[in-house]
Amino acid sequence: MIDLNNYKLGETQELITVDNQDDFRQLLITMSQQAQHRIWIFSHNLDIRIYDNNELYEAIKNLAICSPRTHVNILVQDSEHMVKNDHRLLRLAQRISSHMQVKLTAKEHQDIYQTFIIFDDRGYIIHEDPLRFNARADFYNHLETKKLAEQFSEMWKVGVIDNRPGI
Repeated sequence: MIDLNNYKLGETQELITVDNQDDFRQLLITMSQQAQHRIWIFSHNLDIRIYDNNELYEAIKNLAICSPRTHVNILVQDSEHMVKNDHRLLRLAQRISSHMQVKLTAKEHQDIYQTFIIFDDRGYIIHEDPLRFNARADFYNHLETKKLAEQFSEMWKVGVIDNRPGI
């Protein structure tokens, strides 16, 4: 298991790579617990093996409700998996919609293979292959995070609200 005790969001500048599900999940949880302003997630379907667990749920909930200025935005290419599995983050977004939103990507963004998460415009995780658990991350890399945030913002603007039952 990866040891992230000495890593601080917005302070520790070091490229981290992981190659298994447990380390990927722990990296996501640790960075989410340290976020203070926002988390933006772009994912194919919010894989339940990574995103649907109590620790992440609590970290995102605590961030989303701690201040009127905090926000969690989730952009997915396919929400069917989330609905079928009663995903915790989907339920949370329904409960606290003023601080947390889920959108579907527009058609022009349906073919993007890479997924990524941005934390407070400071740190990021990039997940290159949704079929494997290889990812790279940095707790503090302003340039890469800014590039990802610009990409996310553009996709978010044209993303659509999923109006199917359960969403």
